[in-house]
Amino acid sequence: MAHYAVGSLIREARERQKYSQEELCYGICTPSTLSRIENGVQAPGKKILESLMQRLGIVDRIYNSYLSQEEMERYETEEKLTRCLARKEYEKAEKFVKILEEKLQKSSRKKYSIKLEEQYVCFAKTLICKNRGERSARILERLLEAIRMTIPDFDGVHIRARLLTFHEISILNNIGCAYHAMGNIWPAMQLLFGLKEYIEEHAVDGQELSVKYLMILQNLSSWMGQEGYYKEALELCQTGIDFCIEYGKLHTFPMLLCNKACALAELGRFDVSKESFYQSIALFEAMNQHERAEQVRKYAESRYGIS
Repeated sequence: MAHYAVGSLIREARERQKYSQEELCYGICTPSTLSRIENGVQAPGKKILESLMQRLGIVDRIYNSYLSQEEMERYETEEKLTRCLARKEYEKAEKFVKILEEKLQKSSRKKYSIKLEEQYVCFAKTLICKNRGERSARILERLLEAIRMTIPDFDGVHIRARLLTFHEISILNNIGCAYHAMGNIWPAMQLLFGLKEYIEEHAVDGQELSVKYLMILQNLSSWMGQEGYYKEALELCQTGIDFCIEYGKLHTFPMLLCNKACALAELGRFDVSKESFYQSIALFEAMNQHERAEQVRKYAESRYGIS
């Protein structure tokens, strides 16, 4: 009988972090399945292995060693879909969603084994619908449906003492954004501050987790500024900016600088604000995001008289 050494890695990491099997596998697989994986008698599917690793804070890409041909085909399709969503190529993304749905319907694996992939498809379809202008209330319904595939007792706001996968963090962040778009400011803030604390407590050291952390800081700093909490917004911006500099992250850097500039201007610190606006515009220009640069330039001039 084959013995799968990855189970020992999972068990050692879980015990070191003092999580029970039930805490780690909640919404992913049954405790008995996790026990078989940890004892090396069952090979975990790619999605189950990936999700368990993410909840344990292990981000090394060892997952593909455990892919069947069927899983490899779905994995490659999902990677293409992810790239389309990142590039906002929603028509292409929709085609890959249909392909992935067909592959999942034909899958030989048990229903619980493909639940995580179905969650991702549900989330991807929601992002496509959001781009089409579907109303925020319906987007929220779709997102709640997606998150409850793995966190069935989620009450809409509180994370509780759950361990989270990267996809779960993305869905929860989008739920917060949906609340905010509907004018439900307090639930949006509460949920994203909960995510911020969760990520800080679980060591931000992975590429994907870092991007999600910065996006949450960007959203929170913007919302706090809109609500008049300028000092708090400034602190959130600076946390994000320092993180961008330390870890070489650029994706949210110019927007965090813009949020910082707005908070400084609202606090009457126009000289420092002007410098941050200039830096934000220069970064957007350097990243070939000329439209965003022009938006910041016009906003600084119309709102604060900074030209």
